[in-house]
Amino acid sequence: MNPVFGKDYSTSYDLLYEEKDYDGECDLIEKIIKKYSKIPVHSILDLGCGTGNHSLRLAKRGYLVTGVDRSKEMLDIAKAKADQKNVKCSLYQSDIRIFNRPEKYDAIIMMFAVLGYQQENDDVLAVLKTVSKHLNKGGVFICDLWYGPAVLNQKPGERVRVIEKGDTKIIRVSSGLLDIFRHLVTVHFHLWTIKGERIIAETQEDHTMRFFFPQELSLLFAASGLKIQRIGVFPDIETDPGEKTWNICTVSIPQV
Repeated sequence: MNPVFGKDYSTSYDLLYEEKDYDGECDLIEKIIKKYSKIPVHSILDLGCGTGNHSLRLAKRGYLVTGVDRSKEMLDIAKAKADQKNVKCSLYQSDIRIFNRPEKYDAIIMMFAVLGYQQENDDVLAVLKTVSKHLNKGGVFICDLWYGPAVLNQKPGERVRVIEKGDTKIIRVSSGLLDIFRHLVTVHFHLWTIKGERIIAETQEDHTMRFFFPQELSLLFAASGLKIQRIGVFPDIETDPGEKTWNICTVSIPQV
């Protein structure tokens, strides 16, 4: 089994999520900043930035953006896109549990369920303490994650995705295994890349994701020096989540 976000999966990542509304999500980030930040936001730290789909867009909107990811393959793609689009964005390879820079930032984002990759309480707390350490007083922290009540209600299933571009086809089969006691779903991805009539790449990865409950989140955030201001549906944050809301968005600020 390949490591999470290995070379073959990373190479296919942007094509797999080409229809994801990154521009709309950046609009949401700016909307949240305008409503909840108590300071003007000039600098943004993107923890788990992946191939830079939020970082580069926000940098083009005029923010000073720093992106961090543990996957060298994902960061290489982000750097290539930044060069191609002539976008200035600082990118660092690091485990976000131990990321440490002298700078602080006006806003911090952690998008596409990155917090869910932290399986144990100590891992979650380490990441949230990274946030607390690097967030300016009056700033805002935004992240989306999987909502426990919906995961237990809907349960993970098997999905097949086929993407075609020119003479290239990507087939991804995903299936999920639920661990109720540990609040985890292990998603198995099997990916084939086909060019013409020939399979040119095949890879398999297991992504183990944690899901969360509201009171659990309040406790974990408070223990890390953060105070939750809003838990809403992602991306419609003004709507309260329910048993059909797989993805939620949390907004928090430093504790006074």
